[in-house]
Formats: sequence, C-alpha cells, structure tokens
Amino acid sequence: MKRESPIGWLDGLAALARPWSAVAEAARLYFTPERAVAPPALPEPAGGVVLAVPGFTPHLNARLWPAAGAGGPLVLLAHDWEGQVQDVMPLVAALLSRGAGVLAFDAPAHGRSSGDSTHLVEMAAAVRAVVRAVGAPVHAAIGHGVGATALTLALEGDWPGTPPVRLVLLAPLADPMLPVRQIAHIHRLDMNGEMELVQRIDRVMGQPIAALVPKAPPVAGLLVHSSDDRIMPVADALHIVAGAASWRTHLVSGLGHRRLIGDVSVVALAADHAVGRDG
Repeated sequence: MKRESPIGWLDGLAALARPWSAVAEAARLYFTPERAVAPPALPEPAGGVVLAVPGFTPHLNARLWPAAGAGGPLVLLAHDWEGQVQDVMPLVAALLSRGAGVLAFDAPAHGRSSGDSTHLVEMAAAVRAVVRAVGAPVHAAIGHGVGATALTLALEGDWPGTPPVRLVLLAPLADPMLPVRQIAHIHRLDMNGEMELVQRIDRVMGQPIAALVPKAPPVAGLLVHSSDDRIMPVADALHIVAGAASWRTHLVSGLGHRRLIGDVSVVALAADHAVGRDG
C-alpha cells in the first residue's frame, strides 16, 4: 500500500480548516462594527443630560434633551451601523429649535456604549430599553440606515408604553441579507459556506435573519433616500412603503448614504415631519 506523504496529509487538513476559518472570520466581521468615537470637545446642543439605562447589558451611552416647554413632543433618534450619537447632532439641534425633546443613544458596540459586537435584534432591544428608561411617551422616531431598520423591528416587539405616531426612515436597510451576501463575497465563500454563515448568524440572533425584513407600521411615515446610495439600494427601500397609504416618499440625489443624515434640507424635512409641521 502506498503511504500518503506528510505534506499531502497536512495540505488536506489545511483544506478542511480553511472553509471553517473563512466562515468564522466572516461571522466575526458581520457582528463587529468598526467603532468611531467623537472627541468629547466637539460641540453639542446645550441642555443634554446623561440617561441611565438600567437592566440592559451592555452599557448604553444615552442622552436626553428635554423639551423647552411643557407638552413638547419627545423624538427618538437611532444612528446607523458604525455610527454614533454625534452623527445625529444636526437632527438634535433642528428638533430642539422646533420645541421638541430629543432622546439619542449609542447602539451596543458603538460610540461610547460598551460591547464589542452587536446585531439587528440587539439594536432593536436597545431601542426599547432606552425608551423604557426615559419613562415618557415617544411621539416620533427617526432612524438612519441600520438604525432605521432597528426602529421598525423594535416597534414589532414589546414597545414600552404608547408607540410613536410619526416615523422617519432615512435610507433604511431593507434587505437584511444584503450585508451577509456582501461579506460572503469578500471572504469568497461558496454556497455551502454562505449557508453556514447564515446559520451562525441565526443562532446568535435567536431567529432567522431572513425574517428581519422591515415593515412600514401604520403611522404617519416618511421615507427619505438618495437615488445614488451605494450602500442601501433605494429600490429595496421603496418596497418597504409600497402600498402603505399613511407613508410618503421623498427622493433626493447626490447625497449618497452618509451625507444624507447631515444635509440641511433633509434634516429640516425629517424634523418637520417628526413634530407634525409638514401638514
């Protein structure tokens, strides 16, 4: 009998290990955002206070800007994947100038919140935890990118108290499988490798990722998207609000994905809708 050479045996073992390692690394990439933390010296609107969020792990960095007058609506803001509270400061300022209070937070593993990894289900749970901590009804909510999708998922769950009656989705992630396919492509996973990646993600989330498709709730809704968005395809987002009579769509161009959240016109449009000034 011909004996297998040690080199051939090692090559075979390495070949078995490579797919597992690629899938494991792909899963790590999916769950681990690149953290950005704004310098503490950056300006922010006055009057903000730190909001403690008990009973939720990891620790969440949450901020509350109370409304200037009694009865001012409270608006919740949710930033995008790999974003932070600092990203939504233009919205904070615009809402405060319209007499609203503002609730914003760093998602798990983002900004100054703790944790090294997170996912859509945990981000949705963090939304509900922050609302529960503030102990006041949220009149409206505005989300960007993955944060917008997390908002819709949070509304499908056990929302604390009365849910918001107005909602703004800025370039939401409409297809939760999109980043999975992109990461599988980066790591050159074949069909079996991609299936294993999905199974790993499902196990961590506790539910199938393919079922986390955002839906337009029956509220006064506004979808804003830029036609040249290369991160969140606008065609996918339009499916979210298709047939939703209480929703309207505002398409812009030239802002891509990241610049949308800071554009003066978009910020004004979103803030006006949140406080009910858009008719």
